[in-house]
This record gives sequence, C-alpha cells and structure tokens, in this order.
Amino acid sequence: MTDAKLTRAAIVDAAIVLADADGLDAVSMRRIADRLEVGTMSLYRHVANKDELIADMTDEIAAQHPYPDPTGQAWTWRDRVRIAAEIDWQLYQRHPWVLLTFAVPRYSFGPQGLASLAWLVEGLRELDVSAREATTMAFSVWNYISGASLPVVGGALLAERRTATDDTNGLRDLLEGRPQFPVPPALADLEGAGVSDLTSQDLLTLGLEALCDGFAARAAR
Repeated sequence: MTDAKLTRAAIVDAAIVLADADGLDAVSMRRIADRLEVGTMSLYRHVANKDELIADMTDEIAAQHPYPDPTGQAWTWRDRVRIAAEIDWQLYQRHPWVLLTFAVPRYSFGPQGLASLAWLVEGLRELDVSAREATTMAFSVWNYISGASLPVVGGALLAERRTATDDTNGLRDLLEGRPQFPVPPALADLEGAGVSDLTSQDLLTLGLEALCDGFAARAAR
C-alpha cells in the first residue's frame, strides 16, 4: 500500500488482525506500518496515537457484532439480555483482547458502544425503571458476561500463551476425589462429587437467569 492510498480504516483493520493473532500488546505503529508496507510516521496523519487507535479498534469490533434490530420482534427484556449474551460470548472468543478494552470506558463508548448500551437499556426499561436504573442493570449484565467469558478466553490474554491442553487444577482434582492441597472445611462435601457436565455457556445462561430474577424482584419493590 502506498502512503497516498493509506486510510484510517486500513490502519484499524491491520491493528485488529495483529491483536487477534498475538494480543493487544502486539499492536504497535511499527508493526502496523510493516504490515501495510508504509512508513511508520505516515500512520500518524490518520491516527493521532495508540490510545485513539485502540478506541477505533474497539468500536469497529462492536460494529461488526451489533445487537439485532428489534423492529417487528416480540422480544421481552429477558430476550434482549439473552441475545446480548449470545453475541458477546461469540465476540470474546473471536477477539479475546476486546474483553480488556470493553472494560475501559474511553475505549468502549464510541458510537457503536453507545448504540449497544441504548439497545439494552431500551429493553430493560420494560421493567418500569428509570433510564439510570436500566443503565445500571445493563452494566451488571455486561459485567457478568465478561466475567463468565474470562475463564474461556483467559489463556489468549496471557503474555506467554499456554501450549499444554491439560486442564488439571485444584478444583477439578478435588471434585474428582484426588485433592492435591488441603481441603477447606467449607469445600469438604465437594470431594469426589464429580465434575459438572455443564458447559461454560450453560453456566453463563444460568447466572444470567439468576441476575434477571434479581432485576425483576428489585423492580417489583
């Protein structure tokens, strides 16, 4: 690509490819310039700094995974929570680094971020709560989704990625009846109880159902 054909969109796209492949720390103006075969300084005519670039990357990913248009749909507020979870769950697995940037308001609330928030708030207001209360609920939903996603994509966020496929850990050993560490009294009944066959996505759904039950009870009060 020549400097004359260089665009902000091309820079953002190249940065996303780097982040997807090697993590957010791998994104640098030099590596982007090398990928686009342009001079590093030419990037700064389109993007002021890396901070601005990360904000653009985050909003671009959000734009690529929008919440669907509710027009003509008979969705309840619980349906919107479920749909948001399904979309974000897939997003985090495709682009693990976004789990980090969504957690930073200066990165996550570009035009698409605000549109996603409005979509969720619009649904939650069916509970007859204020926009502020619905916004608080929306943040609780997002916080839960990102927290439930972290164990699934956490390995991709580590600076040195794990190459082994062994999922052995202290809790699994305890559930399988072969604890490797002293068993805390409160967990004694779990020894040998067996590993749950629930998937991570099952646990996400169960947790969101409980969270929604709490929203409904709070709104009723």
